[in-house]
This record gives sequence, C-alpha cells and structure tokens, in this order.
Amino acid sequence: MTEGVFHRECLNQGITLVAEEAPEVKSVSIGVWIRSGSRNETQEQSGLSHFIEHMVFKGTTSRNALEIAKSLECVGGHLDAFASREFTCFFARVLEEHLPLAIDVLSDIVCNSLFDQNDIEKEKRVILDEIGTLEDTPDDQIHDLFSQIVWKDHPLGRSILGYSETVSAFNRKGLLSFFNNNYFLSNMVISVAGKFDYDALSNLLGRSFKLPQGGASADGGPPSDYSRQAEVFEKELTQEYVCLGARGISYNHELRSPLLVLNVIMGGGMSSRLFQRVREEEGLAYSVYSYADFFKDSGLFCAFMGVRPDSTEKALGIVLEEFERTLESGPSADEIRSAQSQLKGSLLLGLESMSNRMARLAKSEIYCGRYVSMDELISMIDQVDAGTIARAAELVLSREKLSVVALGPCPKKEIVHLVDTSTS
Repeated sequence: MTEGVFHRECLNQGITLVAEEAPEVKSVSIGVWIRSGSRNETQEQSGLSHFIEHMVFKGTTSRNALEIAKSLECVGGHLDAFASREFTCFFARVLEEHLPLAIDVLSDIVCNSLFDQNDIEKEKRVILDEIGTLEDTPDDQIHDLFSQIVWKDHPLGRSILGYSETVSAFNRKGLLSFFNNNYFLSNMVISVAGKFDYDALSNLLGRSFKLPQGGASADGGPPSDYSRQAEVFEKELTQEYVCLGARGISYNHELRSPLLVLNVIMGGGMSSRLFQRVREEEGLAYSVYSYADFFKDSGLFCAFMGVRPDSTEKALGIVLEEFERTLESGPSADEIRSAQSQLKGSLLLGLESMSNRMARLAKSEIYCGRYVSMDELISMIDQVDAGTIARAAELVLSREKLSVVALGPCPKKEIVHLVDTSTS
C-alpha cells in the first residue's frame, strides 16, 4: 500500500485540516487534535486535560451520554479519545458513508459539551479509581516516577492523570476556564485518512465546528537545566521495577532518526542488546526494553526492566555495561542495518492502518508544521550511520547523564551506588 493524495488547508474558522486519500480502502479515520495537554496545566490543574477528555462523553446540548456511546457503535464505527503531555485527541473510525455522522458527533462533543456539575462529581470518582489502579500497577507507575525526577518541577514531569488531591478539587468553573483558554479553533488540527471526497469533507468541517476564540495557556516553557538523579521508592512488591535513562532530544532534532535506530538496537525488540543480555543470556527479567519520547523542546530516553529483587544489582549492572559498550565501540554494521529495516518495516506496515496514517499526519503538522512524507522518513532512516548513532549515544547513554528510579523492596543503598550522582 502506498501513500495517497495529501491535502492541507486552513479552514475559514482557523482550523488546520490535513488529509490523505486512500481510495483503495472502505474506511476513514478522523481525529480532532487540540494543541494542549498536561504540560499546559498548572500544578493545581494537574489532570485537567485528561478530565476534560472524559467529560466530553458525558453529554452535549443535543446528546446524552448513552446517545454519544451508541452514535458510532450502531454503524460499526469506533469513537474514543486520549490526552497526552502536549496534545489531546478525539477520534473516530467509520465506513466512508458514515463520515458525516462521525464529524457531527466529534464536533458535538468538542464544541457543545455541557460539563454538568453532577457529571463532574461522578467522573471524579471514576478518575480517582483510575489513579488508584495506576498506583496498583507498578510497571506503569514507575514511568511516571521516572518522569517526575527527570523533569523536576517542569509540567512535563507531572502525571497525565493528575493526582488525588488535584482531581478531588476540580470544579466546573476551573474546568470551563481551562477549556476556553485551550479549546479554540486555531488551536486545532483535524486529521483525516482513508476514503473520502475532499471537497465535501472540507465544506462539512467548515460548517460543523463553532467555538469562540481563546488564548492558549502557558506550557511551562523550555525545561530547566538537567542534572542526573537517583531515587528509590521502597514498596513491598514481588519485583523491583527500574528505569534508567536521561533527557533526550526534541521531535525536530537532527539526531532523532539516529536515536530511533539506537533505541531499536538497545531495547526495541527481542533481538535487542538488552533483551538478549538481561533476559535470554542471564534469565534475570521477563520484561526489559527501552523507549524514546520526543516533545517540542526536549525528550526522554529510558531503559526499563522488572526483575527479582535479589537480581536487581546484577541486572542493572548489565544494562550499564551495554550502555558503556555501545559508547566505546558502537553497534555493528549488521545491527544498524537490522534496526533500520525494523523501523522502515514498521512505518510501511503502518500504512495499512488508517488510524496510524491519521495520527502521523497530525503529529507532522503539530511538530513540523508541514507534511512529512513516508519517502522522507525512510530517507532519514537510511542516512543513519555509525557516526550519527555515536553522537546520539553520547546524549543519552553517558554515565554522567544517567538518572535511575526504582520501585520495589530493594533498599536505596543497593541501587544508587551503581549510578554515582556525586558529581551532579
């Protein structure tokens, strides 16, 4: 499957529309992306973007919660939403003939939600349960804890879900204030991928979305200078959960593709260095992987593992050995080629999903302000070599830049000495 015809337009209300035609399919995916997420919240507002993402499904001026839930399900479609650190997305996937219905429902929940006080109180309980579930899921919670220490007091370090004390204090006035400051048309990107008639799509979107103009809230600005940290949260668990890593690079950084290749080599699959050493050769962990996150002005690189408490020191030492080996001698030519093939294959397979295409279009617009074609992405991966990988590795694998966070029964003294922070 190849890329289709791309369209980009600023609708007369200020919304940016990006769309890619794929006439060979029968479905279409559409997302309404708001350039606002948890980093746009103050400390007291922590969790508000996620809360609003829930609340829009509770009722509008023309639909109650059940009618919203049934609206697309009854035609075999799907309606959902998510909040992240830098944007919030409301999206749908339907057959081509039901695209007008999907647009009607999405515009309704984004523009006409009631935010009823009784529903707010009920949803508080639901989200407090969600926060409690996260706290009972240590292999998820550890990543929030790692973000907190890496980003310090910056909004990027706060939990997207918020905290019990902030969510409990939410009220309709504060919710509407945040909504009005962030949910306005020129702060939106609408992304569409699949089978559709572009002129009809553009005209329908131009008539459907109506919101007053607002002014986006602050996003905390660029993160402050980074210094490595070591923190252990002692808790009675059957395993020790560990994150080791550092601040990374922005979405548009010249070394983004080399870092993506490096991530695949280090912990991006079963053939990766960390998986082979920690799990296959030593049998120390069931779960071990790495990941790279990219934001508009910074990023994050992290290696994660869940291990038996008595194996923590050994497993962490092996990860550090692999980091140092990569810095000293770099990956082999075969490893680089394999990682490039893995990345390119994943991108090309993603063309088969209209939801993936829709999301890629939106992120290109949000972070790059332009269409980034598949050919351009493939070319950037092909240009990665040992030299650019070495530069990326220096940014995220060097011992003097590494922070470590652990959650489990191991005492702090058994872990932090491996990542000496005395020179921070």
